[in-house]
Amino acid sequence: MAARSKVRAAKIEPLEDKDFAALEEEDDSSAEELHALIEREKKDFISLDEYLKRRGIN
Repeated sequence: MAARSKVRAAKIEPLEDKDFAALEEEDDSSAEELHALIEREKKDFISLDEYLKRRGIN
């Protein structure tokens, strides 16, 4: 016997100005924080080849 599921379609709502305003916001601090994190953790990065070698994957 096949299982049945019910699916409801999402309610379509018109977009408002606040929806478009949210798309335009930029958060430069997160990009700067990401670059700082990469610089701090750079010494811990290994190559894919090294990772495969450590895992014993050929």
